Amino acid sequence: MGVHVILDPDLCIGSAECNRLAPDAFRLDEGLGVSILLPGAELVDRARLFDSEANCPTGAITIGADDEAGA
Repeated sequence: MGVHVILDPDLCIGSAECNRLAPDAFRLDEGLGVSILLPGAELVDRARLFDSEANCPTGAITIGADDEAGA
């Protein structure tokens, strides 16, 4: 089952922890000073996505499993 990835740019402070942990899902946009989601982020290894969520200093990342959507 897949996941959905949400990145709130209003909460992001550009620490780039997400980029360090899941570079295939996130990229730091240096011009904006925040991280952005890359296309296909939901296909990245779930453990790396959940690590990114857990290590985001501001809670800007939310990862939800698709199987939780109907629960």
